[in-house]
Amino acid sequence: MKKILLSLCMILALSACDNKKEAEKVSSKPVVKIGVMYPMSGDGAAFGEAAKQDVEMFFAEFNKKPHKFDYQVVFEDTQYKLSRQATLAQKLINVDKADVVISVMSNFGAVVSPMAEQNKVIHFSVATDPAVAKGFYNLITSSNPEGEADVMYRELLKHGAKKVDIVVVNATGPESMIEFFNKRAEQDKQIEIGQTFHVNADEKDFRIMLYKIKENNPDYILVQLAMPTIDIFMKQYRESGLNIPVTGIESFTYLQNRELAEGMWYTDAAPATNDFVARYKAKTGSSTTDYAEYMDFILQMITFGYEGAGTTDKEQVINYIQNNSAGQITAVGKISTEPDGILSGEAVIKKIINGEPVVIKE
Repeated sequence: MKKILLSLCMILALSACDNKKEAEKVSSKPVVKIGVMYPMSGDGAAFGEAAKQDVEMFFAEFNKKPHKFDYQVVFEDTQYKLSRQATLAQKLINVDKADVVISVMSNFGAVVSPMAEQNKVIHFSVATDPAVAKGFYNLITSSNPEGEADVMYRELLKHGAKKVDIVVVNATGPESMIEFFNKRAEQDKQIEIGQTFHVNADEKDFRIMLYKIKENNPDYILVQLAMPTIDIFMKQYRESGLNIPVTGIESFTYLQNRELAEGMWYTDAAPATNDFVARYKAKTGSSTTDYAEYMDFILQMITFGYEGAGTTDKEQVINYIQNNSAGQITAVGKISTEPDGILSGEAVIKKIINGEPVVIKE
């Protein structure tokens, strides 16, 4: 009996050693921790859910290939409230010890940029304001904002626009787009900027503004609004019976009820490739990606940087991305790399057809 017990103990001891060795083998790769700040509830929850779906899809594919590092992703819910952004960034940087943080939208990214720079943490933001990329550790992934404004200007000319009224929310991303658009108009002098209305993100009544626009009678209304304001504006625009066409730079993508912009064209950031849409649809059942392609774009750049540099030294990772990412094929197609931390694809013209954004011109 004692011999049996001794043999059993030896077997258990050997098994424990094997398990320990296996655990050490599994955890032998350095871990890169990625903190994501997206709206997972409230306005914009669809974008957060889409991003989370992409993270799962991306690493399910990535982990099948040989890789030097393991990647751990932690999600934090901004609830689409700017007041939460600094607290969440502080937690991810100082408590979770994230190597990389990801934000979405320029005004949210602008909060994180100085914190990332101070703490030497890599920060990617799905943003349009170049100021978000200020500093060595900050990068933005979008279409070049100046390029999007230029595409909008040229398309308005093609539609015969001579005068445009502008409605813009007080947020850094939309304001930077309008700044580029106004500079182009000032230089080119073919489109007159009529009235410009600056509104807060919680604006709920556009009726007086719409009356003033009707009186001014521009050829187009250029709307730079996001969630939930864009839905409120478009609903009141439809109710007003105004027949002056509306367009915008990215604005209609943020509509919860896209039927409010049925038949209208607008400028948008570089769209998802057909390959990405097919893979995303296979995973989620939806062909509406809600900008999940930009999370995929960022994750590709993060893994490209770490795997290519072969080190966890953040400075070397960023240098590798800046020096080698131009021309890479991503979920938004081939990208360009600017020296100031802007990684961008090509802006396109989209049209809302049967309630869905459809690319009509690249």
